Amino acid sequence: MKLKYLALSVCAAALMSCNSDKPVAADPTLKDILGNKFLVGVAINSEQAAGRDTSAVDIVRRHFNSIVAENCMKSEVIHPEEDRYDFSLADEFVKFGEDNGMFIIGHCLVWHSQLSPWFCVDAEGKNVSPEILKERLKSHIHTIVGRYKGRIKGWDVVNEAIEGDGSYRRSKFYEILGKEYISLAFQYAHEADPEAELYYNDYGMHEPGRRDAVVRMVNSLKEKGLRVDAIGMQGHMGLDYPSIGEYETSLLAFASTGAKVMITEWDMSALPTVNRGANIADKVAFEKALNPYPEALPDSVSNLWNARMKSFMELFIKHADVITRVTAWGVSDSDSWKNDWPVPGRREYPLLFDRNYRPKPFLKEILEPKKAVFDEFTYTVAPRDTDKATDQVTTPGTLNPVLPGCYPDPSICRVGNDYYMVNSSFAFFPGVPIWHSTDLMNWEQLGYVLNRPSQLPMYDGLRISGGIYAPDIKYNPHNGLFYLITTAVDGGGNFFVTTDDPKKGNWSDPTFLPEVGGIDPGFLFDEDGKAYIVNNDAPAGKPEYDGHRAIWIREFDWKSGCTVGKQKMIIDGGIDKTKHPVWIEGPHLYHINGTYYLMAAEGGTGPNHSEVIFTSASPFGPFKPCAINPILTQRGLPGDRPNPVTCVGHADLVETPAGDWYAVFLGVRPYRDGHDVMGRETFMLPVTWKDNQPIILPEGDVITYTADRSYGPAPLWTANGLAKEAFFIRTPLVPCYDINSKGQLEMTASSTDLNQKRQPAAIGRWINNWTFTAQTGLDFVPQQPKDFAGIICFHDDNCYIRFGKTLDKDDKPVMLLETYSHGRLCSQAGSPLPQTDEKVYLKVEGDNAVNYTFSYSTNPKGNWTQVGEPVSADLISTQTAGGFTGTMVGIYATGNYQN
Repeated sequence: MKLKYLALSVCAAALMSCNSDKPVAADPTLKDILGNKFLVGVAINSEQAAGRDTSAVDIVRRHFNSIVAENCMKSEVIHPEEDRYDFSLADEFVKFGEDNGMFIIGHCLVWHSQLSPWFCVDAEGKNVSPEILKERLKSHIHTIVGRYKGRIKGWDVVNEAIEGDGSYRRSKFYEILGKEYISLAFQYAHEADPEAELYYNDYGMHEPGRRDAVVRMVNSLKEKGLRVDAIGMQGHMGLDYPSIGEYETSLLAFASTGAKVMITEWDMSALPTVNRGANIADKVAFEKALNPYPEALPDSVSNLWNARMKSFMELFIKHADVITRVTAWGVSDSDSWKNDWPVPGRREYPLLFDRNYRPKPFLKEILEPKKAVFDEFTYTVAPRDTDKATDQVTTPGTLNPVLPGCYPDPSICRVGNDYYMVNSSFAFFPGVPIWHSTDLMNWEQLGYVLNRPSQLPMYDGLRISGGIYAPDIKYNPHNGLFYLITTAVDGGGNFFVTTDDPKKGNWSDPTFLPEVGGIDPGFLFDEDGKAYIVNNDAPAGKPEYDGHRAIWIREFDWKSGCTVGKQKMIIDGGIDKTKHPVWIEGPHLYHINGTYYLMAAEGGTGPNHSEVIFTSASPFGPFKPCAINPILTQRGLPGDRPNPVTCVGHADLVETPAGDWYAVFLGVRPYRDGHDVMGRETFMLPVTWKDNQPIILPEGDVITYTADRSYGPAPLWTANGLAKEAFFIRTPLVPCYDINSKGQLEMTASSTDLNQKRQPAAIGRWINNWTFTAQTGLDFVPQQPKDFAGIICFHDDNCYIRFGKTLDKDDKPVMLLETYSHGRLCSQAGSPLPQTDEKVYLKVEGDNAVNYTFSYSTNPKGNWTQVGEPVSADLISTQTAGGFTGTMVGIYATGNYQN
């Protein structure tokens, strides 16, 4: 049997490449690095516009190419009385921008707050008539915009007109003119300067009600022929709001209007949200709650703040195709409007530069990234005598596992002579590996179904064993499309994607099905043109015992891409509910020779796992268990049997052109005491039919496997891109690597480390055998003890091994081996290096005792030095660590950017 892996497609490689469109200066600035993506803006105050705050001015001139007026153009300042304008501060602001070649933004023409008291009322304080307010509004906008025509390039025309629930804010403008005041403001601004860009700006734009209302409003304005160039998403954030996902959803919704998106007023509070119910009478406690860090931020808070700011900046870079400007709401922490609010003396830390005008760590990571350069990384399983037999296999199902390594929950379909198979991928990106074969024996990985971040936004906090579960691939002969349906656990629920040719890829973006609950959905495209979705979910009513689940069905209209009618429960509990069967899941529905077969996993995916089957004359039931059940299991077998395969189930069936049937299913190869490091692998067996039911394996029969099949040496990348089996930990918001002209992989050392449940700079592949060798060469110059680059064996955020180059506590270069279990450092061993800048070669070897030995050399031809004792794989086995995954081996780099 042969497993083939190809290099990433040009499209996927381009997606993850971090090549810049222009050279970066030796001492780079924000506008050097980001200026080819979007405008890098900052709000400046009047002291800065006048040049008196020289430290801030130096930063503005050096790092930014756009400015916005923080306060000097608000109506209470620029138009304090009906017949009097004060342009002195605004003129200074515009002159500063022109003198420094800035893209100048005017803020803001119409806003209910900081509004001149006279604007909407008469001399007696009563609301003026609609006609008078229109005249005042027109005069105000024409005068200000007209004065700076051709000089100010863009205007925040209307600010904060929508409430969080989507209703219009009951401002004076709305009381008198209704929502018409918004369209009038855009009309008047365009009349005053037809070349100026016009924006709508608001806060809390991650809230669904406000998001939907702004989309409707902008679409309505554009339908009226009014100019709306961009939607400004104010970036006033906190440590716990908004989420990346919420913000991205809104960003894409606004982009769908055809307007560009601008990130405006960006700052992030580092202080906890104050409970409005706090006892103000208890002055000391209240002030402590409002001002918990009067001197400086604790490291833990600073680290969290920087990690979130980094994630949002990466989100902005990811969507640079629709974002045209990112503007910080102030230069340094001392400039922020959040200081002294809501009580005097409150000290905030929300901006990009600290009070000493030093860039914050996340900004240093952008400006001065640390690089680790890796030579070719290869993974090899050495050939053994048994390999002679594997080359002569001529019958499917006789060589197992058919997909070694963590490729669980297989689903399979056939069209003509082409077979396609997919697997779960959990929280790793890209998602859903897809394979092709023409003989069921030789499988080639085509790539991944979910290979675009837009298809699989798995971000901060997602557990490694969350994400993509049990994908099902099926072909719809009625429209010629392949469908893949799956669950994003903790990431949005059930959805499907389609393509007309899996070999070409280009799977669609997800269509979510919020009405389909539970997990493990599967399709049946029936002969009569109808289609159905079956899925696991809770039973009707209250579950009667732990693990009590059910299988449900509903009709699916493939023409509209929507479900039809009500769902129906067709299996309650399992084969025999009186015995309290648990975790019936992974359902597949087949229509074979006039009979509907419902096949599902039962017993949970541990040692009691099994596959069971039911029949019915209708897809909606009633379904009855077949006479022989389970049709696949390894439970109840002697625990001391040699070379056991356990946990088998989650099967799918496929028929060959010759009419033979085969089943693919997951299984586990424990090496001792139930420990396994390769996770759930894909096995295959022929299916026999008896009394009109399929049987995968008679109960009591033993599944065998072929051990130590040769593999590789397989590179993790080539000059053309990453190998098909390569993946990342969660979905990267921006690329963490580039492949240079020498074929080396240059990785940016991320401040995000392996234990932070984010997206570390790490690339790897699955271990697929107990014995293996993985090695690479490394050029890396650590500058601080927390700078680290090398090889990892990774199970999840809490259980992993890292081996690489760093500095010790005395700033001396060292090769360091560390093991972590359940979030704790378990062991540490080091070997000193003579020089910090010396190139090293790293190697990890797995042996038949399932221990990992880590070595290094300064000579590419050998002379390896072992570091520490061999590490037992038990440390990162599924039995120790939990979860559903195997072990990733690969490269990683992290850096410390703290001041």
